[in-house]
Amino acid sequence: MTTPSPLARLLPALALAAGAALLPAPALAADAPPVVRFQDYPGHGNLLIRVARSKGWCQAAGITCELKPIPQAPLGVQALIGNSIDVAQTPIEVLASAVLRGAKLRAVAGSAVTNIFQIDAAAGLALAHEGEGYPALMQDFKGKKIGVVARGSASESFFAWLMQQAGHQADDVTYVAVGAPNTAFAALRQGQVDAISSFEPAGTMCEVSRACRVVYRGATAEKPALLRSMYGAGVALVMRAQQIAEQPQIAKAVVKISQQAADFVNDRANEAEVLKISAQYFPYDMPQGDAIAKRALELGIDSNAYKAMVRRSAVQSTLTYLQQTKQLPGAPKVEDLVWDGAPQE
Repeated sequence: MTTPSPLARLLPALALAAGAALLPAPALAADAPPVVRFQDYPGHGNLLIRVARSKGWCQAAGITCELKPIPQAPLGVQALIGNSIDVAQTPIEVLASAVLRGAKLRAVAGSAVTNIFQIDAAAGLALAHEGEGYPALMQDFKGKKIGVVARGSASESFFAWLMQQAGHQADDVTYVAVGAPNTAFAALRQGQVDAISSFEPAGTMCEVSRACRVVYRGATAEKPALLRSMYGAGVALVMRAQQIAEQPQIAKAVVKISQQAADFVNDRANEAEVLKISAQYFPYDMPQGDAIAKRALELGIDSNAYKAMVRRSAVQSTLTYLQQTKQLPGAPKVEDLVWDGAPQE
């Protein structure tokens, strides 16, 4: 029996919560800048907003930024619909799932716009075709145990799609739920799985510890071609359409501070300050944590992840990918997902 994906399991909750989007935002004092509550994550998380808040750019743009830790994108979308936060940080696929079920949400700015997934293999795992890269690499995983965030998760769908695009069957491997990057890394290091389909800082932890290695990184991969065409619409900052209509100045402020922060983060001269700012929100409290944090940031910059854009053609490619992987029962229109004021580049 096929395990329903987290997106599929999220649909009923989104349908019930959609009505909450009609609730008015909390009243604010007339002389106070509006408080805008952003979703944040472990790791470097919502890095652009962390930087904007710490540099005082939120106040300069006429808003007060607050960061609310919510560790999963679907939970962030539910919190957004329920008016517990004002801006979710979510992949386009989670946004599409919500909109398909009637939620009126729009991406207003980019946050981490490259593909987040990667394949990390145990140090001792022999991969005869590793040097050839994708797609030849995928045949070496046949019969292996592959760790994924959860059964039916986006990370499983990603690995299965790579197998299929390489001419193999999705079930030529055994999928094992191993959780987020920290627990996935532990499972890989302890030999519970042969490889993992995960995301940063898993790869950085592999590199620093040498217990495993990155053999495929979605953020920089050239193949499959569809994956490459999805660059520019990975993870976005998402708001309720009603709030955008009623308070367009807030959406414009979110775009402005995101662009300012992206320029700052991508300037190598600011690396030490960016790391210091991020650590104030989430310290990498683990062995060699400083080295892991530094390397994870460098990888994001090198792959052009930290951009404020929402490239419409990339959104359309993502919708095509979701249809191919059967993660959605249908496909919304790009204009139903992206605010017309969101920056293209």
